Amino acid sequence: MRILSGLLLLLVAFMAQGATAQEPLKLLSRSMETIADPGLSASEWRWLREHRKIRLAVWLPMSPPYDITTGLNDYGGINADFIGLAADNLGVEIEVIRYPNYHAALEALRAGEADFIAQASDNQHNQGLILSHPYSPNAAVEVVNNEATQDDAVRKIAIAPGYDPQRVLQRYPNAEIVPFYSPRHALEALAFRKIDLFFCDGVTARYLVNQSNISNLLIRSLAPPFPVSGFSFAAMPKMQMWVRVLNNFLAALPESASVEIHRRWNGGIPLSLSEQKPVFTSLENKWIDEHKRIRVAVAEDNPPIAFFDDGGQMRGIIADVLTALQLRTGFTFVIQRFPTQRAALASVKAGKSDLVAGVTQGDIWRTDLLTTRTWLYNSWVMVGQVHSVPGAVSPGVLSLDGQSPEEWLRKQSGGQTEKVDTWRQGLNRIVHSKDRMMAMPLIVANTLLANKAYAVLHILGSIDIDPMRFSFGASRQSWPLITIINKALINIPPEDLHALTRGGNAGNSFTSTGPKQVALSTVVTVGLAITVLLCLAAAWAYRRHLRVQQRMLKIMSAQRQSRNLAHRASRAKSVFLTTMSHEIRTPIGAIMGMLELVMKRPGDTQQNRQSVQVAWDAAQALLLLIGNILDVSRIESGRLVLRPERASLRKLIEEPAMLFEGMAAQKGLAFVLERDAELQEDVLVDRSRFRQILVNIVGNAIKFTERGQITLSVQLDGRDEGYLLLRITVVDTGEGIDEATRQRLFQPFAQGNTPNVVQGSGLGLYICRTLTMMMGGSLAIHSEPGHGTTVTVSLKLPVMAERQDVPDIQPASPLSRLSLRVLIVDDNPVGRMVLSQQLSWLGHRAIGADSSASALEALKHAQPDAVITDCNMPGMSGFELTQLIRAHYPDIAVFGATADAREIVRERAREAGMRDCLFKPVTLTMLAELLAPLKGSVPVAEEPQDSLACNLPPELLEGDNLPLFLSLQISVIDESLAHLRAWLVAPETSLRETLHKLRSGLALLGVPALIARCEAQEATPDRGGIHQLLAELEQLRAALQRWHDSGRQP
Repeated sequence: MRILSGLLLLLVAFMAQGATAQEPLKLLSRSMETIADPGLSASEWRWLREHRKIRLAVWLPMSPPYDITTGLNDYGGINADFIGLAADNLGVEIEVIRYPNYHAALEALRAGEADFIAQASDNQHNQGLILSHPYSPNAAVEVVNNEATQDDAVRKIAIAPGYDPQRVLQRYPNAEIVPFYSPRHALEALAFRKIDLFFCDGVTARYLVNQSNISNLLIRSLAPPFPVSGFSFAAMPKMQMWVRVLNNFLAALPESASVEIHRRWNGGIPLSLSEQKPVFTSLENKWIDEHKRIRVAVAEDNPPIAFFDDGGQMRGIIADVLTALQLRTGFTFVIQRFPTQRAALASVKAGKSDLVAGVTQGDIWRTDLLTTRTWLYNSWVMVGQVHSVPGAVSPGVLSLDGQSPEEWLRKQSGGQTEKVDTWRQGLNRIVHSKDRMMAMPLIVANTLLANKAYAVLHILGSIDIDPMRFSFGASRQSWPLITIINKALINIPPEDLHALTRGGNAGNSFTSTGPKQVALSTVVTVGLAITVLLCLAAAWAYRRHLRVQQRMLKIMSAQRQSRNLAHRASRAKSVFLTTMSHEIRTPIGAIMGMLELVMKRPGDTQQNRQSVQVAWDAAQALLLLIGNILDVSRIESGRLVLRPERASLRKLIEEPAMLFEGMAAQKGLAFVLERDAELQEDVLVDRSRFRQILVNIVGNAIKFTERGQITLSVQLDGRDEGYLLLRITVVDTGEGIDEATRQRLFQPFAQGNTPNVVQGSGLGLYICRTLTMMMGGSLAIHSEPGHGTTVTVSLKLPVMAERQDVPDIQPASPLSRLSLRVLIVDDNPVGRMVLSQQLSWLGHRAIGADSSASALEALKHAQPDAVITDCNMPGMSGFELTQLIRAHYPDIAVFGATADAREIVRERAREAGMRDCLFKPVTLTMLAELLAPLKGSVPVAEEPQDSLACNLPPELLEGDNLPLFLSLQISVIDESLAHLRAWLVAPETSLRETLHKLRSGLALLGVPALIARCEAQEATPDRGGIHQLLAELEQLRAALQRWHDSGRQP
């Protein structure tokens, strides 16, 4: 035993020496609990704002269930659940770093490379760390072998980390401490009577005993109890503020949340389907729709993992796990039965099966397949005849082809291993050869050795290596299947997965090695035989009764769940109809009322112009509402997609800032923009969705603030391998939001309770949070009544490589553009009239057709430069018309127009042969951009010099925003003119700040030549260029003034 212990210590030292590098892990928290008031002071909140990222140090070996890695790089367990709750409620990011051992983690704390650790106790306090309040009780228990008697002396014990060995030895004065690499190894040694007792906390003991399928261990409380303080978080004294924050958080955390976390990880709760289904991406949903039937390759004789009954039906743990996955994915799993594990793996490799089950992660990798997350850990054991020497390894070790601890076998047996096709084939050979042994999973060995055919065999001991990981495997071409299965496995609560995998415990005791135990076992067997026979009938009847009760409970639960879902759907429908009735009728009322006034007073030009402007603003608001409704529909159907493109981050922030400044000034509020000077790169981002997020959160801040200021802060949080970590913070001095309102703000149609403020549709924040999550970020709101509101958006954006400066392309002069002949095809006469007048305004000639047949007839007589057709018309649709035009007139450009603003319609239009598809309502700007690349035949009349090609965002056209925006632009131009004239008198004056501010507003006005001139003068100013810039700015100011006074765009 001393030799084995020494070898074990050498092995641990070798492993620790080989794994010296730290390893980042991803925090996987399964708890959700919102705390209204964590009880932090102003200084503590300020400290959190300055320390957005907190580093947690963890170390090997992991200590389930407090810390677990079920995937390759995630960190879960009790510690992760508590830390995740703290991160969510305190608004910080937790970075998890794994170290090779505890001493390396402690050194990282002392060197400032990590900030805190979990699962700390008095030992850490004695090492100079400060402890938080305990978050988990570590009440000590004794774990003993239930074959031991009260008279057996406790001579060899193992002690879990976290307890003072000297204090423990006071309870067992004659005992010797045997070191083990992990608590799991200590429990296995106890099961095989290598030690007499394991001293451990009750949470860890219950979890490992339940998970390891060890049936001959007994957990018992201590009398008198062992004094412990519980597990805490610990940090160096310089992180005292973080420990104070954690103490306040733990004090505010409801006791029910702690109970729920510990219940989740106790390893013995029955299966229940989680109410929250996995969230799949649009690609994953599409893959599921196209691959409803998944072929699963399973080896036929692998109990209790998988086996088949007389009717050919698969039973075992895999059957239960696949049922849970089917409920969460919608897949139909088709079981393919194979004689061996190797044949099952080969079938997936050859593409004849989609998924392999019942195989370990290592064997899946060796077959060059992808693996899912681990769903069951189990130990390797050695099986041999009763009289075999424990701990000795025979020269010829048997192992299963397709499932074996290959590296360990090569080291221990010198390569003299022999493969067998099935477990029973190997056991049959050992029965007839006392010199042979076989490496098997503990769960399989327990089940098969219960067969009387293998009475001469028993488990000799555990193999001292890391436990095997049972996973699913798929080919590299089916990588979406792996991501889908992984999400479904995460969705299964740990307690449910524990209940599923515990089904493999056959209830078999480990065979004893001493003659005393063998004789006792024989007497017990004979004595119990008659009792078992008498109890079988009663047990069968009782079991049948339980099954009937369970079936009825399931039916009642399903009915109750269906009824609740129906009630929730009915309530959601009512909320939608009520909200939309109000939100849609309001702008429609404004449109109809203003247009009615215009018709009643045709001669009043000034009043009519204002009425049309009001109707235009109401129509824009209605269009924005419809867009929000469509976004919600896309979110709920999983079809909302981002369209990233290269964009200047500085311009994305500064351009809408002018709009915000004007909106704030209109209410008498100050607007402050704080932008990190380092944010100069181009990033890959969806421009419109990024602007949508900014406009919504800043617009809300202005809308619900009556006095004070609005601060928009854009800061760089760091960089991460080609990504930029961006933090956008909007702080207002409004009335604040109470806890009840905050809880529902991210639900569709949720509105606040602010009096005297017109409420919106309640869709904005819900859409914004979804968009931030799609961009790899998060959105959080922190607010208290009377103390304002802080909205924080964190995004992770890809940084684009710096590109060479490309000279600006000057826009073509009006004389160089040519008029187009455009055929309009629409069965709606109003639609044809609007498009015809818009084309005429742009200088083009329009021809109308009321059907596809009329359009084809017109094409026989004259061929236009372009065709714009409605997509959905009676008879022949626009898609069918386009296919015919492309076949007979390939040189004619065809465009679509539709009121169905879904991306799938645009994709269908392009597949039919259209160059692009416009979503109604069509604006002049949209039409001009659509037709700009085409070459016409007749010159367009020259436009006035002061005309503007503005493409203002819809937000600027709402209410009084446009007049305010124009006034602000005119004010900026006046200020710039004054500075430019002053430069002509005193050239030493710097123009950089003036021209930079001027360019930010010009970017929205469609004057690229003027922007280029500003950039040139900003770099190297000269008198001639300044004089020319002055003349062009005065001309632009005059055009803006006419727009402001008349309400009509020049």
